Amino acid sequence: MNEFKDYHLKPYLYKALNFIHFKNPTPVQEMVIPSALCGESLMVESATGSGKTHAFLIPILQNIDEEKKDVQVVIVSPTRELATQLYKVCIELTQFSEKEIEVAKVIGGMDREVEIKKYEKKQPHIVIGTIGRLMDLVIDANVLKIHNAQTVVIDEADMIFEEKELIEVDKIMAKVQGKPQFLIFSATIPKGLRHFLNKYLENVKTIVIKEKNLTTANIEHLMLQCKAKDKEKVLLQLLHIIHPFLAIVFVNTKEQVEKIAMLLSKEGFKIGKLHGAMEDRIRKQMLKRINALEYQYIVASDIAARGIDIKGVSHIINFDLPNDIEFYIHRTGRTARYNNTGYAYSLYAYEDDDYIKNLQNKGLKPKFVKIQNNEIVETNFFVKKEKGFIKTIENQVHSSTKMPKKVKPGYRKKRLEEINKKIKKIKIKWIKLFTIKEKLKIDLTKGNVLNRNI
Repeated sequence: MNEFKDYHLKPYLYKALNFIHFKNPTPVQEMVIPSALCGESLMVESATGSGKTHAFLIPILQNIDEEKKDVQVVIVSPTRELATQLYKVCIELTQFSEKEIEVAKVIGGMDREVEIKKYEKKQPHIVIGTIGRLMDLVIDANVLKIHNAQTVVIDEADMIFEEKELIEVDKIMAKVQGKPQFLIFSATIPKGLRHFLNKYLENVKTIVIKEKNLTTANIEHLMLQCKAKDKEKVLLQLLHIIHPFLAIVFVNTKEQVEKIAMLLSKEGFKIGKLHGAMEDRIRKQMLKRINALEYQYIVASDIAARGIDIKGVSHIINFDLPNDIEFYIHRTGRTARYNNTGYAYSLYAYEDDDYIKNLQNKGLKPKFVKIQNNEIVETNFFVKKEKGFIKTIENQVHSSTKMPKKVKPGYRKKRLEEINKKIKKIKIKWIKLFTIKEKLKIDLTKGNVLNRNI
């Protein structure tokens, strides 16, 4: 492995790296830094926690001209928290510079008029901001002059997926003249976003860092069996059994955050909560109280999994499984930090069968458990399904759903939708039967599964 000294960086950068005890680059830094130093545009896919932030900030600071008093770098962040974290890391890396390096953080919640007056007088070297506030200061107020920017970074690009956001990013990018260096970083880059980025990335080098495991080996992943209607009851049972130092309960929406936080509060738990709709002032207060260990449990949406470093998290609980499997990685990555061990519980119902299979296909090897007599015990429910069962269902449904002699346009699509509904319905029924499989000794791969009474 290389060392940072091999990159011939500015002296102040070496002081900063030594100060934070960085000696050897991570795999993503080892692959990115040399190319970025040469001015190449890059599209980088790498997991959260792999060192992406330093991978682009180090070459940016190495190439920046401190004597030029204009915007040379624009870093687009999808959330305030991520922007704030990037700003802190940038300040940390520049703290030993003898020359002034002006770094600006432009996010919602800051005094707009004060910012306008500030940038009317002086332009920063580096701008780190959220899409909305960049639109405000670059487009509407026209006080941030980014036309001479030599580098544009889009961090956590997979979080910028809504059409409105892409349009706004497009407007911001249109202000940059010439052909700047583009550095795109993300845990994954969806096809739709890739098509958008191709507009700016004519000659782009793609770097993909494949993780050997889905998550760190220090995390024990436990799939907790329950019925969809019983999830709240099972969650309460779980919290009364485990004894976390600090646990984050993840849900998928801000409405769910409020609902589950209220449920747990009524049970006597002291609950912190985090979601994207919270006012900046309240969110900062909450984070301060969380870091002061005032809460044992936090109910959060996925915003807490990206860009917020909460120390001491011993347990992750997925009350809702995230829609995107990549977000499972982000969530569970909040625990087992700094070589500690951690536990990730996920409440799953019969309908989550395919989701868990996808996790397993990506290398996850979870334990399947249930709550029995106020204890968590392992179950054979999921792992002992007969091979070929699902295929048997699919084949029989396809053969039983006949094509009519005369079909209307679009019927094939409707027929496929009908088939998928039948398959899902049958799978749910038969998956339930696996819970009593050992008692009944049923061979589910034999006979006609469609005609059995359940």
